[in-house]
Amino acid sequence: MNEVFISYASPDQAVAERICGALENAGVSCWIAPRNIEPGTDYPTAILDAINSARALLLILTEPAAASPHVLSEVGHAFSGKKRIIPFRMSQKALPEDLEYFLSLTQWLDAPDGCTDQNLKRLIEAIQAALTGERTPRSAAPYRSRARWLIGTALALAVLAGSFLFLKSRRSPGHNPISSTLKGVNSSLTGTSPTTPPLKSWSNPADGLKYVWIPPGTFTMGCSEQDSECKDDEKPTHQVRIERGFWLGQTEVTIAAYRKFAPKSRLQAPSGDDTFPVSGVSWAEAKEYCTATGGRLPTEAEWEYAARAGNPQAYYGVISEIAWYAGNSGESPHPVGKKQPNAFGLYDMLGNVSEWVLDRYYNKYDPDSVATGPDVDQPLPPNALAVARGGFWESDASALRVSHRLAQEKEGNDIPIGFRCASDHP
Repeated sequence: MNEVFISYASPDQAVAERICGALENAGVSCWIAPRNIEPGTDYPTAILDAINSARALLLILTEPAAASPHVLSEVGHAFSGKKRIIPFRMSQKALPEDLEYFLSLTQWLDAPDGCTDQNLKRLIEAIQAALTGERTPRSAAPYRSRARWLIGTALALAVLAGSFLFLKSRRSPGHNPISSTLKGVNSSLTGTSPTTPPLKSWSNPADGLKYVWIPPGTFTMGCSEQDSECKDDEKPTHQVRIERGFWLGQTEVTIAAYRKFAPKSRLQAPSGDDTFPVSGVSWAEAKEYCTATGGRLPTEAEWEYAARAGNPQAYYGVISEIAWYAGNSGESPHPVGKKQPNAFGLYDMLGNVSEWVLDRYYNKYDPDSVATGPDVDQPLPPNALAVARGGFWESDASALRVSHRLAQEKEGNDIPIGFRCASDHP
């Protein structure tokens, strides 16, 4: 049993490891990924077990951590398990509402000047005090008024309208951000499909498909941590900042949705079950569809960021539970949304059918190239290749890795390629 679980975003790994070393030198045992994850162990299960067995969760609270759904899930699970949460706050930016809710009543340490020796010493003393049951004073005031407000409001609601709000939230869970967050956090950690999306969603009236909100954030694009199957075109790994949030189709575009669009564009209407993903469409047809429904194709960086949903590993869950592929598909596609979603509430990002993205294919990444927006380099010249992502129902496991890329002719006749649309304005 480790005393402290260290929660952090991937860009802060060096800081997290330094803190871990200092704590263990002070006699505090720690659990930190990826060090404490045994080879072959299911990543989400290992995280869940470690939080359950720890006495406290230390949050390295930086701007990337505040934007990470992976960190939000860890903090939410510790909150649900009534674990002591100790944020080490290195960013002064306002917190997202969901994360602020979990941290409103916690004791935390402010370190605006970073992980200095003095701040590290204070952190060690605070954690040692927390483990012995002592209280540590907060180091700044912003959350005190928030905490008092929450306590007073909770008491008032409990006395005046608690039962009414409870029944109302039961009737309309999708309109309660705290309820939705907790359900999303619990489902992403336990491996069950959420009954409500973990983030905001809306239905596009143009095609009837549901979209979910993908918040802005920073992630490491390309070859995943400890992935021995990476190809050269998945390198070099590099940091990408998604400056603006966007909406993304919760599922791949279905045959039913595409069938409504095809006659208007004088395209052949696809045959097959309405609930199956459409495939066999060209890159240009996919782009035209997204434009016609008020959206666009996601860029390759946006697609990978959304697929990872804060998870730096090669897969965002157990392959057989999140994807239709050669090992379980029976050599055929399946209706969308039947496997477990990722932490953003997106289904079938891996497997079922591959997915077009906006970018032109190059055999290696240029970290300085444009990753989002209309200036992304597209496969417009006649001989340019497009990019398909995510693998399909006959792919082996290695082709389902989140970082895997497929160079493909824009007509897309070789393998089943579908797509999902992004939107900047619901």
